[in-house]
Amino acid sequence: MISLQTRKVLIDGDWRSSSSGAVFQVVNPASGEPIFQVPKCTLEDVKKAIDAAKKASKIMAGLPVGVRAQLLKKAGEIAESRKEEIARSIAQECGKTIREAREEVWFSNIHYGDAAAEVMRYRGAVLPSTADQVATSAGDLKGGTSKRILVTKEPIGVVAVISPWNWPADIPNIGLSFGLAAGNAVILKPSSYTPISGLLLAEIYEAAGFPKGAVNVVTGSGGEVGDALIRSPDIGAIVFTGSVEVGEEITRKAGIKKLLLELGGNGPIVVMDDGNLEHAVEASAVGAYYLAGQCCTAAERILVQESIHDRFVEKLVERTKKVIMGDPMKEESDMGPLNNEPSAKKVDQHVSDARARGAKILTGGKRDRLFHEPTVIDKVTPDMLVFQEETFGPIAPITTFSTMEEAIDLANATPYGLTAAAFTSSLRRAFLLAEGIKAGTVNINETTNYWEQQAPFGGNKKSGLGRELSNWIMEDLTDTKTITFDIEKVVDR
Repeated sequence: MISLQTRKVLIDGDWRSSSSGAVFQVVNPASGEPIFQVPKCTLEDVKKAIDAAKKASKIMAGLPVGVRAQLLKKAGEIAESRKEEIARSIAQECGKTIREAREEVWFSNIHYGDAAAEVMRYRGAVLPSTADQVATSAGDLKGGTSKRILVTKEPIGVVAVISPWNWPADIPNIGLSFGLAAGNAVILKPSSYTPISGLLLAEIYEAAGFPKGAVNVVTGSGGEVGDALIRSPDIGAIVFTGSVEVGEEITRKAGIKKLLLELGGNGPIVVMDDGNLEHAVEASAVGAYYLAGQCCTAAERILVQESIHDRFVEKLVERTKKVIMGDPMKEESDMGPLNNEPSAKKVDQHVSDARARGAKILTGGKRDRLFHEPTVIDKVTPDMLVFQEETFGPIAPITTFSTMEEAIDLANATPYGLTAAAFTSSLRRAFLLAEGIKAGTVNINETTNYWEQQAPFGGNKKSGLGRELSNWIMEDLTDTKTITFDIEKVVDR
C-alpha cells in the first residue's frame, strides 16, 4: 500500500481540507503511480473562497502600488529559493523532463518582478475637454473650459484563474502575479492533473505576506468547482488557458465579466526554399517534441516548399531519431510521457487517421503506456485530423506547397490563430508571410515555441480573447474609470 502525501487548499488564509472530506489522487504520468492526495472541493468551499476574496479585494485595492510591488518582489525571492523543489514537482505531476521543468520555473519566476515593475508604471491619463471645441465653434476664440477629465485604472475586485496541466506553474502565475499587482484578490483553480504546483505558488504568496484571502486555491472538478467560479456574479474577470471547447463554454456561462482566454492553436511552421535548412529542422523538432508536443504553441503543422522537401525530411528524421525519450527525472531525457490517457488517445487517433488516409509514418508512431515515440509523418493533406486539429503530441506532420501564396493559404486553413513561424532569408518574403498568416504571433526564423515576456501573448480567431504579459494583461485585470471635474463649480475652503 503506497502512503500518499496529503495536501490541503488555501482559503481565507487557512490551509484546510474539503468541507466534505473528499479527496482525489494525483498520478505521476511516467510511472502511473499515485503521488498525492488533494482535497476535492465542493460548492461550499468555492463560496468560502469567493467570500474571502471579496473581503481581501478591498484590502488589496487600498494597498499602495509600492507595497504591492514590494510584496511581489518578496514572493519572487522566496520562489527563487524554492526553484528546484518546484521544478521537481512539475516533472513528477506533469511529466515534463526535469530540464523542461526548470525552464518553466525560470519563466514563472520572472512574473513576480515583471508584475511589480508593471504596476509601478501603469498609468491613467488627463484628457483635453471637448468644451474647447464648442467655445471655438461659437466664435468665442477666448473661450476656455472649466472641465478637467481624468482617466484612472482601478482593480476589478476578484479574479478567477483557471489553469491547465501543461504549464502548471508558469501559466497560473501570470494571472496570479499581475492580478495581485493590479490590486485584485485571486482565486486559483489548477488542473486536477497538476494541482501541486498551484498549491506551491499559494505557499509562496502567503509566505511573502499578502493579506489573508488575497490568494485562494480550490481544487477539484472543472465541471463543479470551475463552473461555480465561471458563473459567479462576484467574479470580475476570468483568466483561462485550455481548450477551445471549454473556452466557448465559459463565454456562454460567464455572463458580463472580463474574459482573458488562451485557447490553444494549430501552429504552422512555413519553410521556404531560401530558408536556413538546419535552423528550420531544429526549430521544427523543438516545436514538435518539446514537452512531448503538449504546448499550445507547438509546431502542429510543418509546411515545406516542394523543392527542398526531400532534404528537409531526411534531416528531420535524422534529428528525430536523436531524441532521448525516458524518465523525466533523468537529466539525459529529452522527452517524457504524455500527461494523461485522454490526450494519448487523441494522438493515437490522429496518427491512425493519417495512416488510413495515405500519409507515411517515416519514424515513430507507437506508444508504450503514456510514452509516445517522436513521430514524423509525411504526405499529410488538409483533410487529415492531424492537419485540421490540435494534436497535442510529439508529432511532426509534413505538408508540401509550391508557392508562398499557397503556403499562406495552408497556414490559415484552420480556425486557430495562436502562433506561427516561417523560415526565409528574404526580407520581402518575411514581411509578406508575417502579414499574411493570421495569428497572434508570427516568428520569423524561430520556432513556434518562442515567446517574449515583454510582448503581448494571445491568439486570433478561436485561439482566444485578450493578451497576456506586460502592460497588455493589465487592461483585462483593471477597470477604466473616467472622472470629470468642473473646477468653476467647486467651492474652495
